[in-house]
Amino acid sequence: TASFQCCDLKDIKLAYQLNKALEKGDNWKFLDVDRLNGYWSKFFSLLCMMEQIEVVLKWYKEMSSSLFYPTPKNILDLLQALDAADQLEVIPSVW
Repeated sequence: TASFQCCDLKDIKLAYQLNKALEKGDNWKFLDVDRLNGYWSKFFSLLCMMEQIEVVLKWYKEMSSSLFYPTPKNILDLLQALDAADQLEVIPSVW
């Protein structure tokens, strides 16, 4: 699906556009729970890979509390992003 392709292609701009479309009205209802969770997981992994750590942490705090339950891969991606940004001291606040 298009929701996964933008993440697989590592196209952060397209991922943000898709996310904006999902946020409009009840568009998110077009995806079943499994696909929605899969989308958020891939979107978050893409954020960890392509965005500044401040942006990643902002999304993490917003998403993990209401949109998705992070997978072990998402946690690993977050830890790698924190390590790459030399921000390991932030780990206790995201745990």
